Amino acid sequence: MTYSKLIKIFFKENFSFRRILGFDYKNHKFKTISIIILLIYGLASFLFTFGYIFFDLGKTLNQFGLIDILIAFAFIYASALSIMFVLFRANGYLFNYKDYQILEPLPISEHTVIFAKITVMLIFIYFSIFLFLIPIGFAYFYFSGFNIISFIFFLIGALTIPIIPTIIFSFISLLIARITANFKKSNILNTIILFTVFLTIMYLSLKINTFENNNPLLNQQAFMEKISDIYLPIGWFIDAINNHSVLSLFLLLITNTSIFLIFVYSIQSLIKKTNQRGLSKKTWKSNKAVISKKHSIITSIAAKEAKTFFNTSIYVLNVGFGPVILIVLSIASIFYGNSIKSYFTADLGFDFGMEIIVLIIIGFTLSMVYSTAISLSLEGKHFWILKSSPIKPKIIMYGKMLFNVYLGLPIGVVSVLLFSYSFDFSLLSTLVIMLFVISLSLVVTVYGSLINLFVPKFEFSNPAEVVKQSAGALFGLFGSWIILVIDGLIFYFTTKSISTNLGIILMALFNFILFSIITVFIEKRTESLFIKFEV
Repeated sequence: MTYSKLIKIFFKENFSFRRILGFDYKNHKFKTISIIILLIYGLASFLFTFGYIFFDLGKTLNQFGLIDILIAFAFIYASALSIMFVLFRANGYLFNYKDYQILEPLPISEHTVIFAKITVMLIFIYFSIFLFLIPIGFAYFYFSGFNIISFIFFLIGALTIPIIPTIIFSFISLLIARITANFKKSNILNTIILFTVFLTIMYLSLKINTFENNNPLLNQQAFMEKISDIYLPIGWFIDAINNHSVLSLFLLLITNTSIFLIFVYSIQSLIKKTNQRGLSKKTWKSNKAVISKKHSIITSIAAKEAKTFFNTSIYVLNVGFGPVILIVLSIASIFYGNSIKSYFTADLGFDFGMEIIVLIIIGFTLSMVYSTAISLSLEGKHFWILKSSPIKPKIIMYGKMLFNVYLGLPIGVVSVLLFSYSFDFSLLSTLVIMLFVISLSLVVTVYGSLINLFVPKFEFSNPAEVVKQSAGALFGLFGSWIILVIDGLIFYFTTKSISTNLGIILMALFNFILFSIITVFIEKRTESLFIKFEV
């Protein structure tokens, strides 16, 4: 009884509709309906995109008689997603949760609280991984033939996927937090370590391959096979689904359940120690002389945003992921330019130039830079300081927007130069693409600010709620994609009668016009929010 009540409380605290939106949905029906529509759009876009990729992968694997490898993809991708979530959130969910001081004195057994905490964390992980498993599962059952037993075994087996990764990487998350806590710049170091782990896994998965010039996921086929040979649960998962093996399903269930129960009951003392240690604050003494520097107000605000950004790991990983991937891809194009060009033209049959492909890559990655959609919300309970400062509200917003431009535009410009070198673009094409990149960075930046002004979320217990779960983050990411879709439609219909470069210029012109219009709305909405809004 206590366990179920705790789950209900924890779930409401972290994932209630009001907490995600940042406002009472009953009193803001238009906003709520808009967000629901955007959710449906985002979900449909996600399922269609990944569905197409995995459907194409399943078709190729089926031709080689390797359709069971698709199940390995499902298992490993779901495990990887679980790992990423646990690395970022386990420390805050288990080892340093904010309500420890409230729960500790209560007459509730420690293992009940821990079990409830882990359950809520797993519920969110299950929701995330099943979004990935839907398109993979559809591709598998389409080519292998639907069987009710295989389907049931697939669902049951999927429930066991995140358990062992959750246990192992909870400890790794704690270890990273403990190691980095001994350094002054612990948050930045923690972010670097997490990025390094992620990029290393990504590199290894692409380095070990047996297929060439095909669906990019096929390059991970050998990587999947090697992991399957080492990690026994993957073999049991495949055997249970493919061969209807009750023994394999039993081994999968009993192994994960046993390890999970042992973990819950053996980790109590560690969780207690880490949470108690978290009540003490470590201070640092600096002998460095303080130097007074004079900057413009907007530059100072942008610098403050940069400090907030780099001191919040989940912020860096979500908003900084696009620029990192963009610079990695642009550098890789120097060494693998011919292979990339061959893949898009010969294998996928794209009959347009590499300039458009580069625009799609840059557009998609820059649209992921949505700091302005959440930066105002991250002020949280300190928003009153901004409200009472003698700085004009629009200047504060300009400073936040400047940081977003700094975060994405320089890397976008550098990537254009690298791609141009790799694919031998003409000087005119390079300049035109650069013009579009500048326009896109500006319009995405002001769009994010407008969204954050309409759906701020100042009440949160963890920055991750704002970065990953808020309406601002949702609108900021998926709304930017809508801008890209409009740009694409402009290009598609205009280039039937004009050149490619002129089509790109028209897209940039649309972005600049939209940028100007949104800027006017931002100035009006900023004054309204800063005057009326109460934290």
